[in-house]
Amino acid sequence: MNDVLLTKYLLNETTDAEAATVRRWIASHPDHERHYRQLQAIWEASRSLAVEKEVDENEAWQRFVQRRDQPQRPRNMGWIRIAAALLLTCLAGLVGFYLLGPSGDGLIGSTYRTADVVRTDTLGDGSIITLNRFADLHFAQSPFKGKREVNLRSGEAFFQVKADRRKPFVIQSGSVVVTVVGTSFHVRRNPEETQVIVETGKVNVTMAEKAVTLGPGQSVTVNTRTGRFDERMVPDQLHNYYVSKQFVLDNTPLWRIAEVLEGAYGVDIAIARPELRDLPMTTTLRQGSLNEVLNIIGETFGLKVERQGDQVIIK
Repeated sequence: MNDVLLTKYLLNETTDAEAATVRRWIASHPDHERHYRQLQAIWEASRSLAVEKEVDENEAWQRFVQRRDQPQRPRNMGWIRIAAALLLTCLAGLVGFYLLGPSGDGLIGSTYRTADVVRTDTLGDGSIITLNRFADLHFAQSPFKGKREVNLRSGEAFFQVKADRRKPFVIQSGSVVVTVVGTSFHVRRNPEETQVIVETGKVNVTMAEKAVTLGPGQSVTVNTRTGRFDERMVPDQLHNYYVSKQFVLDNTPLWRIAEVLEGAYGVDIAIARPELRDLPMTTTLRQGSLNEVLNIIGETFGLKVERQGDQVIIK
C-alpha cells in the first residue's frame, strides 16, 4: 500500500473508493493495521513535539484542519502534498529525537493478538513475548515516559524482558501491576484473576496497597475481585507448555494432566472414575495433536479414552 494514499486516508482526504480500498487493506492483515496505527501514532507524537519545541507545524496543522472541515472542501493534490510533507517533516523530527535523546530507542505502540494459535514476537525494545491461544496485549514505549508499558487485556503470555534499568517493564493486567527490569515470567489474566509465574530474576506484583516480590519458581494468583494474594511454589513445569511445545510430566497426577490439556486444546476432559484421578505419570510428551497425546496416556495407564468433538472421557 502506498503511504501517500494512507496519508490521504489519515487526513480524511480520500474519495469514497480510495477509502474503501484502504479499509480493505487494513483489515486484510494484522501487520497492515499495525502499520497504519503507527502512522497515526507518529502524527500524534509529532503534534506533542511541535508544542514543546515551539515550531510552526502545529499552526500549519490547525490551518489545515480548518480548511479540511469546511463544507464542500476541495480534494486537490496541492493540499495532499502539503499534508504529506508536513507528516514527513514531523517523522524526521521524531527520528532525530529518538536517536539523539537519552534512550535512543523510542517505540510506537503495537497490539498483539492471537486466535487459536501460539505466536512469538520480538518487541521493539528487544524483549521477546510468546502469546498463548486467544491472548491480547498492547505494548508501548513513549519517548516522554521512563518506562516500557504493556496492557495485557486477556489471555496468557510469556515475557523474556530485555534488561534496561533506566526503563522498567510494566505490565497492567486489570488492577494488577507487574514490574520488572530484565527477567522471564508468565502472566495469565482471566475476568477474576491474574496469575504470575517467575522463571528467572525477580518480579514485583502489586494491587492497590498490597505488593509481593517473587523469585524463580514462585507464583502468585491475585483475585481482582476480593484482593486476595495466593502465593506458592510452582509445582511443575506444565504452565510452560505453550513455549516449550511439550508437556513435562514428573510424577504428575492424571487430574493435573487433564487440566492442562483442557487449556492447551480447548476441550473438556472428564475422568470417569475417582480412583483414576491420582494415577502418576513421568515422561515428556511432544505437543502434537490431541489424539496423539490421549493415545499415549491411554496406553500408559491401560485406560480407554473416548472422544466426541470437544468432549473427552477417560475411563
